[in-house]
Amino acid sequence: MEGVMNAVHCVGRTEPWQYVEDAPIPQIKDDEVLLEIKACGICGTDHSLHRGQEALFNSYDITFPAIFGHEFSGVIAEVGKNAPENLKVGMRVTANPVLFDNTCSYCDKGQVNICDNRPFYGTDLPGAFAKYMPMRASNVIPLPDDVSFVQGALLEPLGVALNAVERVHPEAGDTALVMGPGPIGLLMVAVLKQAYGIQKVICSGLAMDTKRLKVAEELGAITINGSEEDVVARVKELTNGKGPEIILDAAGHYTVAEQAVEMVAKNGKIGITGLPAQPSSIHMNPIAMRQISIIGSRAYERKHWRQGLALLANGLDIAPIASHVLPLADFEKGMELIDAGDGLRVILEP
Repeated sequence: MEGVMNAVHCVGRTEPWQYVEDAPIPQIKDDEVLLEIKACGICGTDHSLHRGQEALFNSYDITFPAIFGHEFSGVIAEVGKNAPENLKVGMRVTANPVLFDNTCSYCDKGQVNICDNRPFYGTDLPGAFAKYMPMRASNVIPLPDDVSFVQGALLEPLGVALNAVERVHPEAGDTALVMGPGPIGLLMVAVLKQAYGIQKVICSGLAMDTKRLKVAEELGAITINGSEEDVVARVKELTNGKGPEIILDAAGHYTVAEQAVEMVAKNGKIGITGLPAQPSSIHMNPIAMRQISIIGSRAYERKHWRQGLALLANGLDIAPIASHVLPLADFEKGMELIDAGDGLRVILEP
């Protein structure tokens, strides 16, 4: 397909992002499809890149001008000649933005999230803050007609939450604490409550998270505002001094892991998803003496996309996570909404 499109360009690490209407439409390879983007969420990664976070830029192989955005849905606009025959122009789809190599030992197990060679659409490769983006055809995931484009764009963060919760193996009767009521944390609450049936889910945040904590309550969580009360003391009170069996870090602050070790029950599990800008200082003795497990999680495996669609079909309610839907040209407003704590997942429409 020839022509130009609208897009948001990052022209340098410290340069303001630019909305343009004359970006060239990408030309696809034989094993790719061209996606016409209908919705794309602003991830925390995108927000940090917009703010010029040096460490994050250094984590990727970015070519400028870059087009970010990796939580998206749309329709197929063009199909490469070697793409699978089931992919047709006009098909409603999303896609896994991890360009896994499909040859390493981790891919053999379906663990494409920790592939030895995993360039990422929306950072290392052109992303979805644009009208069109190229995508390896084997990464494409068809969307049922009853899944909206906004829901389709939320499947990627839902997969992050599904992986994180699965890896701590919730059991009947457990109490779970989610630290950080951002979009991923709120999706964790929804998954714990609606998919795993965990009756007591606690969610903690700060004063700036007041609106987000209200959403957590709507999803069935008991909430704690850490700016008004001591989180550790309140969690102990809510668990009769025992502590929660499961704690999930979705905050990305270096103090969260330290607090989690202090609060978690004996034989408890701490899941780490947040990425703090500075190292945590964790005393190791309680981990050994109280038999605590600390478990990392990154992105999602292949199965989590299928699971996410199945959960939506069975009534999982993730609608509150999409707090705002804006035109792509208003991306700066979306970033400001996130800054102010008003925006959860801000969805941009090219």
